[in-house]
Amino acid sequence: MSPIKLTDRQMDELRQAAETIPWDLRANFLERVAARLHGQDLGDGLVHRVAREIARSIRWNARRTG
Repeated sequence: MSPIKLTDRQMDELRQAAETIPWDLRANFLERVAARLHGQDLGDGLVHRVAREIARSIRWNARRTG
């Protein structure tokens, strides 16, 4: 997969969402976000929505299995 080019604002959004994820699950978070954004027209709203949805899903699963 080729690198995804994000703006500074989009990177800030991604960092903020990642901060809510347990440290050991952040790589999985970033992989899932990259897979979801790959090939998309990357607007700020899309990056925000995808990052928040995936972060919520990971946190929910971590609580369920933790």
